Amino acid sequence: MALTACSYLLIAAFWLPTSPHSSVKADTSAEEIVAAYIEAIGGVDALKAVAGKRMTYRVHMFGREPYLMERTWTRPNSMQTGSPGATAYTLTEGERSWRVTPEGRQELPSLVAQSLARQADIDGPLVDPADKGVTLSYSGVVRYDMADLHQVTATFSDGVQWQYFFDASTGLLRRMTQPSFMMLNDQISRGPDAHYFYYDYRAVGGVLYPHLWIQSTDDHTHLFVVEDMQIRE
Repeated sequence: MALTACSYLLIAAFWLPTSPHSSVKADTSAEEIVAAYIEAIGGVDALKAVAGKRMTYRVHMFGREPYLMERTWTRPNSMQTGSPGATAYTLTEGERSWRVTPEGRQELPSLVAQSLARQADIDGPLVDPADKGVTLSYSGVVRYDMADLHQVTATFSDGVQWQYFFDASTGLLRRMTQPSFMMLNDQISRGPDAHYFYYDYRAVGGVLYPHLWIQSTDDHTHLFVVEDMQIRE
């Protein structure tokens, strides 16, 4: 029986890790795990051949109707996010980000801009990490959802860390944890960690991309379902 959007959201809420068991393998390196992942999704040449991509996806959350969003990337690190055809959107160009409306641009706070800049990197931080000031470390194997996952930590030059969990049998990314941010009284501060769960990988232009993922924090859970994805070489 097919799962509904709400079913996925409920599953994610119960699958959030608490204190998973892990064991370190001395003969495994983070670089080997990441190389296997890149090969599993199509290889570095296929990734670097992508000059731009456009993804249209529907966002599901409790308490409101699903809504459609669109995100476009242009190599190397330009990204635009908003409703399809909307005149208001978020724009990232390198290290700077703006909220763009018909009335003009408002630059976003540095903490938000830093996070968006990393998402705007069309290849992501795992491709040529040393050139991007990213250090990789291997933490061992975590048992999750009846599968062994290799845990790799990516540490950026400012100390921010992203946790990746790769399926030991397929090499694909299954889970990820990133810091999130919250606004209170017009001030941006660090919020609870955001946990991501990736499913339904499909090939687009020779690269595998997840077409369904779940984002969950302490106070909300969202389901994202890709309706269309196109790449430009």
